[in-house]
Amino acid sequence: MLRKRLSILSLVVLSASVVFADEFDIDENALFGDTTMEMVDSTDLVIESKTEDGVDSTTVSFSGGVNAISETEVKRDWFTEHDRKLISPSGLMLANMLLDVRVPQGTKAYVDAEAYYRSDSAGASFRVPELFMDVNIARKVYFRLGKQVLQWGRGYFWNPTDLVNVEKKTFVERIGSREGTFGIKSHIPFGTKWNIYSFLDMNKLSTVDDFAGAARFEGLFGGTEAGLALWGKKGKDPIFGVDFSTTILKWSVTGEMSITSGNNYHILDMKNSQIFSSTPNLSSPESLIVYKSLGSDPVVRLCAGVMRSFDFMDVDDRIMVVGEFYYNQIGDNGNVFKERHIGKWYDAISTLPQTDVMRNSVGSAMTSGIEFNSIARYYSAFFVNVSRFIVNDMTLQLNGLVNWNNTCAMLTTGVSYVTLYDVSLGCLVTGYVGPRESEYTFTNAGASVRLTAGMLF
Repeated sequence: MLRKRLSILSLVVLSASVVFADEFDIDENALFGDTTMEMVDSTDLVIESKTEDGVDSTTVSFSGGVNAISETEVKRDWFTEHDRKLISPSGLMLANMLLDVRVPQGTKAYVDAEAYYRSDSAGASFRVPELFMDVNIARKVYFRLGKQVLQWGRGYFWNPTDLVNVEKKTFVERIGSREGTFGIKSHIPFGTKWNIYSFLDMNKLSTVDDFAGAARFEGLFGGTEAGLALWGKKGKDPIFGVDFSTTILKWSVTGEMSITSGNNYHILDMKNSQIFSSTPNLSSPESLIVYKSLGSDPVVRLCAGVMRSFDFMDVDDRIMVVGEFYYNQIGDNGNVFKERHIGKWYDAISTLPQTDVMRNSVGSAMTSGIEFNSIARYYSAFFVNVSRFIVNDMTLQLNGLVNWNNTCAMLTTGVSYVTLYDVSLGCLVTGYVGPRESEYTFTNAGASVRLTAGMLF
């Protein structure tokens, strides 16, 4: 009864704020969802509004870019065996097109479209990461209608309170724009100190019961911003969230936490799923999957982070440093990859006939129950960005992501260079460190090198 009342309450809060206001393959990239080069985000696109005789005029802006990406993956065994078959090169062309239309009274339409051409399949694909419209009521209540990426939570990498976006943030820069989710966002500001946000989630909507909703209250208390969030859906227990952001000794300090019932999580039980046996029946992988029974006890996920920019060699804010810690109560507190020999299992299915078909079948069965970078209980990450590296238009990055339970990590370093004519060049190297059987190494991944060249227009 309590769960039902709380679920109803969450949807009531959401309603009130609204009224008043592709193919899956088990490889390093597909499993982690962590390959990526971020294109222009809609939040970064700024277009000046024109005024004629005191009346806003319509402005239309079209922009975009074309990028060529070459990525080479090297298996761990190559460093000892030097077998060229352990090196896998690939190529990709990506065109990104942005259309921004602004009309009088603060109304806006925005489209982000992308076209891909892959060298390995010699096939083209097309997607629309974002497609939305902004409207408002007397510039007091603001709505965004359509497919959109939301800023929900204060964490730099992990966002435990974000239950609305369909795609998580990626550690390695993703190729293309982040996928948006379909729905209606509302925002009611009260001066500069108080804000109410809500989101009516209509993603994959086919029945009334598919609606989900989130509401968030945000306030400024002295030098600290804090927020309370609530998420609800029929048949699910409500999820509560809290977050804050403040400054301590010139460091920006952030934190967020979600609390809900274990019933809300659909987590693959890797210890007891027979799909990871030495001889699984891959003709029916779904029947070999077992999910964890977490019960109705409260479950906590939280992250805490710090950020600061440093002046260096007479350049303001030349170095930016970010550190973040993540605790996932329902994560595995050991190393299930080692316990179940999942690396050896992966190697075994890779050699079977019709490997691609079987990988896709297994991957589809596993997708709904595995959340990478949230499998274990303890994680941390750091991000270092150095601008004007060697020359004014070059930037250096040094990043790391650590799974402490598996004692493994992903480490990246790279440089990007942008000319005055909006032509860019980049190189990103990623290394996978740790035992052979771990979250980041079970596919025998050793390193990858990505070269990029692009232009904006």
